[in-house]
Amino acid sequence: MKKVKVLACVLTAAMAAGVFAGCSKTTTITTAKFQSACEKLKLEEFDIEDSASPDYDDLEDGIYVVADEDYIEDNPAEIESFLGDLGLGDVIDADDVTSLAFAAKCSGAEDLAELDDFEDLPDQQVDGAFALQMTLADDYVGDVMDFVEDMLDQYDIDVKDLSNKEYYCGKKDGYFRFHVDVAVLSKIILENEDIMDMVEVLYDTDDFEEVLSQLKGDAAISFEINGNNVFIIAGVGLNTKASNLNSFSKAFGAAANPTSVPANKSVLEQVVEDTVDNYGGLLGAGAVYETDDYDDWDI
Repeated sequence: MKKVKVLACVLTAAMAAGVFAGCSKTTTITTAKFQSACEKLKLEEFDIEDSASPDYDDLEDGIYVVADEDYIEDNPAEIESFLGDLGLGDVIDADDVTSLAFAAKCSGAEDLAELDDFEDLPDQQVDGAFALQMTLADDYVGDVMDFVEDMLDQYDIDVKDLSNKEYYCGKKDGYFRFHVDVAVLSKIILENEDIMDMVEVLYDTDDFEEVLSQLKGDAAISFEINGNNVFIIAGVGLNTKASNLNSFSKAFGAAANPTSVPANKSVLEQVVEDTVDNYGGLLGAGAVYETDDYDDWDI
């Protein structure tokens, strides 16, 4: 009888541990564990000190790069530039970055880059994923989540309008997750009068509508911070499943696969509308140049 009770206690404890582990809001992974996951995914390591850049074939197979503490101390300018590329240059002090690693894998990118005819876009299949882990010497939760809130505010998006699956901010961690249904995005674009007015100048409207109506897939991102640990994972599946993103989410122990977040149509409409307001003038200018003297102006 005692053995039965002991076994019951062990099983209960194990189940409780599994439940609490599954309830983690944000991803916690060290640079070393990130590297180990990349090796299990059979990604190819690129030496960060090597001047050679990965090509499309490398991305097809998958790559990863690790910057340890010694490299970071010897190359502060590169870390500052890297943070700037992420938009975090004014948020995180480069001196507080102790290690980082990132990984990428993408099939179909070369075919998409070499696409000559817009009408062939529905035949393209792109399956790509990206992940970044960064360890900091200090707690940046407040600063990073303020940055996220400011970024969303640029598109007139109030975090109060987001679900708890999309946005969370606590004292020790926080995240922003967003999922785009490509078919829904295409429909929003086609229903936007400003965009269609520009398309009418640049392209055949009927052909444009036919192409976009055939597109499908998903794009998603999760931007997370847990204490001194930043984790970003993103991916896209254009006209195919986002298989690489699914593989990355499992391998890196992501707290949530961002594609599981319900697509928020109202927020996406706001993003499209604000993007047109901010950049529509540039597209309009391109249209004028293309229809006048600059035949090679391409947009």
